[in-house]
Amino acid sequence: MATVRIPILGHAIVPDTSGEVYIESYDVKATNDVWDRLVIIFDDSAARVGLHGGFVVPKDYVDSANLIIVWTSTATAGDVAWDFDYRAVGGDDTESLDQSGTQESVNADNTAPTAAHRRLELSIALTDGNFAVDDEVKFTLFRDGTDGDDTMAASAIVFSVLLEYADA
Repeated sequence: MATVRIPILGHAIVPDTSGEVYIESYDVKATNDVWDRLVIIFDDSAARVGLHGGFVVPKDYVDSANLIIVWTSTATAGDVAWDFDYRAVGGDDTESLDQSGTQESVNADNTAPTAAHRRLELSIALTDGNFAVDDEVKFTLFRDGTDGDDTMAASAIVFSVLLEYADA
C-alpha cells in the first residue's frame, strides 16, 4: 500500500454566486511575476463562501481518505475556518445524482503563514466508508466567515485541493 494524492479541482468547479470566491492569476496577489498560474481566491468575508465541484473515486482507492488544502495568504496572522461538504453517489442505475443534503460535513481551522506567501497544507480526515471505487463525489469547499474562528483579515489563496488515500 502507498499513499496517493490526486487533485480534485478541475473543469468541474464552479464558484458560488457571492462574488467572493473566484479564479485569478496568482501574479495579481504575488509580488514575483515569475511563476504565474491560476489560483482560487477566497476573500475575507463575514459570510460562508465557497466553490462547488466533483471528482470520481479512483480505481485503486482502498481507505485512509483525507482532504488536503494547499494554500497561502498575504496575511501573517489569524486563522481560516474551512468547511468541506460532500456526497458520494455510486452504482449503475441505483442512486440518483440529484440528491439534496450532504453525506458528511467536515471542518478545520488553519493558521495564516508566518510570512506572506508561505505554503500551507491542511489535512482533514474524511470517513473512509463513504467512498467506493468509481463513486461520483459532489462537494462544496467553503471558507466560513460566519465561524468565530475565521479571524484572518485577508484573502486565502488556494493552489490545490487533493484527495489523499491509501491504494491497493
